[in-house]
Amino acid sequence: MRSLYFIIAIIACASYNSVACDLCGCSASNQYLGILPQFYRQFIGLQYQYTSFTARQASLMDPTEYERAYEFNNTYQLWGRYYIGERVQLFGFVPYHMNTGSDAGNAFRTTGIGDASLLANVVVIKDDSDCKTWHKSFLAGGGIKMPTGKYTGITTLDEQGLPNVQAGTGSWDFIVNANYTVRREKIGINADASYSLTTVNTAGYKYGNKLNIGLLAFYWFAKKNISVLPQGGVRYEYSLHDYDNYQRKWLNENSGGSIVLGTIGVQSFYKQIGAKIMYNIPVGQHFAGGNVTVNPRLETSLYFLF
Repeated sequence: MRSLYFIIAIIACASYNSVACDLCGCSASNQYLGILPQFYRQFIGLQYQYTSFTARQASLMDPTEYERAYEFNNTYQLWGRYYIGERVQLFGFVPYHMNTGSDAGNAFRTTGIGDASLLANVVVIKDDSDCKTWHKSFLAGGGIKMPTGKYTGITTLDEQGLPNVQAGTGSWDFIVNANYTVRREKIGINADASYSLTTVNTAGYKYGNKLNIGLLAFYWFAKKNISVLPQGGVRYEYSLHDYDNYQRKWLNENSGGSIVLGTIGVQSFYKQIGAKIMYNIPVGQHFAGGNVTVNPRLETSLYFLF
């Protein structure tokens, strides 16, 4: 039996999106920078991100029963930083998605290059090398997310599986962001924020704008060529509702929401090599009217500094 989400989309004749669509790895970019590796150096790195979601909705055939959907999103992302002069930093992100799951018992799998992003940040405050006690940095800027990932819309549901786990969104989106780090001797705090302004894609669907705010405390161990930064904090994410058809203002009620995540991890560097692992645990959430549950997330990274 087809899932409830598919039935609703056929009835509406709109661009389809399941109850979990606003949360999946392919949805509008929500890039954030966190604690940046060795502020004055360029780098290239590879990230791995794992997320999963569980969704449920009352069946149209029998309101006493629920149809369930499960998503498992694996993203491998190439990213890096390049300096232009002393004050401008360029960041690039190119993701590759491997998404699997099931919807009402029907398994699906999609893979492919996702939507690439490019950010340009100005160094508003740079570390004062003469200060031995306080160390500060502040970046601000923005960029774009490009529709480089494949988005097929409703017409190829049977071939591609659920559109919410397709590689791309089919839209050009705009990102503004800021990142501030302050450290006194070995103890520091990092605060970052980003906001994604989405546009309508080629199928008339519009993903909701997204806000992402994080606060991390860290302790800096350093000995010779080795640095280790254990860190922990909290992250808040908020998504507006999607539109099945933005021109007609058909709001997708099964989208949008917010989540608070507790974050713990460690970052380390040895000469030109860096690594990071972060674990994010939901401590409060409300998505799609409470029909979607976000599970713990894992993120790992490797860097090469030059």
